[in-house]
Amino acid sequence: MGKHKLLYWIVQLVAWGVLCGIIGIAAFVQGELSFRTGLKLMELYLLLIFFSNIIRWAFIKRSWLNLKLASLIPRVVTLSFLLSTLLMLITSLSTVIFYGEGWIPFSEFIINSLLYSLFLIMWSAVYLTYHLLQKSRLQEINNLRLQASQTQNELKALRDQLNPHFLFNSLNSIRALIEIEPTSAKSAITTLSSLLRNSLMLGKKSFISLKEEMLLVEEYLKLEKIRYEERLSYTLNCEPQKSIQIPPFLIQSMVENAIKHGVSKKLKGGEIVVNVYLREQNLIMEVINDGEYNERQNHGIGIKNTKRRLEILYGQEAGFGIKNKENKVYSHIWINKKKLIERSYESNNH
Repeated sequence: MGKHKLLYWIVQLVAWGVLCGIIGIAAFVQGELSFRTGLKLMELYLLLIFFSNIIRWAFIKRSWLNLKLASLIPRVVTLSFLLSTLLMLITSLSTVIFYGEGWIPFSEFIINSLLYSLFLIMWSAVYLTYHLLQKSRLQEINNLRLQASQTQNELKALRDQLNPHFLFNSLNSIRALIEIEPTSAKSAITTLSSLLRNSLMLGKKSFISLKEEMLLVEEYLKLEKIRYEERLSYTLNCEPQKSIQIPPFLIQSMVENAIKHGVSKKLKGGEIVVNVYLREQNLIMEVINDGEYNERQNHGIGIKNTKRRLEILYGQEAGFGIKNKENKVYSHIWINKKKLIERSYESNNH
């Protein structure tokens, strides 16, 4: 027996039991409680259970649960009155046949029929309310699942965008080397092979460790170092535990942007500094590069991609910023540490 069916029968037995118990107490107070009264109450109890199940059958088998209230209410009222009238006929007939009593007055018959029909209508209202709440809850769950699925699909699409973009830029670096320095190009191809293998593997994950991200960044900078030689220098600083889970390519995208729109534009090149640290309740990932940030300049899909991923995953609990300061460009991502842990935990448990 399912959980919902078990709950139904528990409520069914208890509710009608309480009603018959109240009638029994009233009979006791009036001094009319006897063995015969007990038998009549048992008969009433069983009939109420049976007839309320008929209403339940109508709700399920006749699809009353799908009807609008304007169509449902007349059906429930009519069926409840018919069943309560039948209930009174059965109890009155059994009183005459088994207990040798006379027929109850017609007015009492009608009043009791209306009273029991009211109880059955109330039962129907409770049953309907429960199912409407269940339906609403299931609809909400389905909507959340659909929304989550759409979000995951968008995140996957955003991650999938990064690999071709990343590969294209890396191949451009090697192409430039082949024309200038073929020997260095061979070394770059080896580095690129390792870099692509790691990036493809990490790109399939929703979250990776900070250590994995920093290794990816280091490999990428080694590749660019082969291309730019003395024009590029870099420093990597990572204070927090490297087991912290973050979305892949967050830091790498900022570094790639810093080289493409910063260092590569300067004749003498420049320096890339990557700082990862905790400030108050936030994880900060910062990239500093020589150059100047121009808001009107197109910075490609990398930064747009990063902003959108942060928005989907963390909402208002994360953000991206970029500014000029003392002939350098400061770009940074901040993520609330608590939210960061929550999201990575949710991902690992789905």
